[in-house]
Amino acid sequence: MRELTILNPTAGKGKIKIEGAYVTKEGGDCRRFVREACLEDPDTHFTVYGGDGTLNEAVSGIMDAGAGDRASVTSVPTGSGNDAVKTLDTHSAGKEVMIDLIKIGSGYGINMLNIGFDCNVVASAQRYKKAPLVSGNLSYIMGVAREFFRPFGEPFRVEAECADGEVFSFDEPALLCAVCNGQWCGGSFHNSPLSDMTDGVLEMILVRKMGRGSFINMIGGYKKGTLIDRETGELDPKYEGKIIYKKIRRMSISGCKTICSDGEIFSASSAEISVIPGAIRYVSPEKQKTAGSPRR
Repeated sequence: MRELTILNPTAGKGKIKIEGAYVTKEGGDCRRFVREACLEDPDTHFTVYGGDGTLNEAVSGIMDAGAGDRASVTSVPTGSGNDAVKTLDTHSAGKEVMIDLIKIGSGYGINMLNIGFDCNVVASAQRYKKAPLVSGNLSYIMGVAREFFRPFGEPFRVEAECADGEVFSFDEPALLCAVCNGQWCGGSFHNSPLSDMTDGVLEMILVRKMGRGSFINMIGGYKKGTLIDRETGELDPKYEGKIIYKKIRRMSISGCKTICSDGEIFSASSAEISVIPGAIRYVSPEKQKTAGSPRR
């Protein structure tokens, strides 16, 4: 199998140099490069140095080329959040697994979609992390603090097909909606602890509009992943009426303003979202890679 290495030049605040790597030039360039490489030879393994956005582009390029069953990818986390690998690299080192993807419109997500408060936090965090000495985790926490004092709630309308066959409907103001393939967001928020990228379903966490006092009481559990009982797989009863948790196969949402997919934000007032089971071949690193030690 052909081996190619891709480097996002902003990874590691621009300090990483890898001989022989393809260095991306701008947003979308990684996706283009991977698509063209797969069309030339679909039996290619890509080692990607970057964050969630770069990994998303690599995966999207593989899908664009229709090479999900032949090409494979490994992520070396050198971005600010690196959330996807926290779920992906729980597999045995060097093991290849077929992982699910999120389909959103004509695009793809690998880790998580955040809509509402979460998305607004990411937008703020992206501004903060450009400052010297501000880490990815700190920038996210600063984003949470900023959005806390802005108006709460957006008029979401949701229709979802649940994994158990239930048709779920929601039409009222909500604080946020997270559609999860992976378990983590924002660098340190373990909001969906039961998400499994190989199970063929997504987790939807829908938080109703609430006051700031209730939000403070909820956000700690959202960060630690204790909203969901890990033994029963159900929502903790103390959050009934405030949070809706569903395993879904597809959904539509409207009433939103922006959507964050793997850390990248785009404007959208509505979206069609679904899971693509077993879409991509992912290979966990054989050992912890460091800059300058790319897979050959």
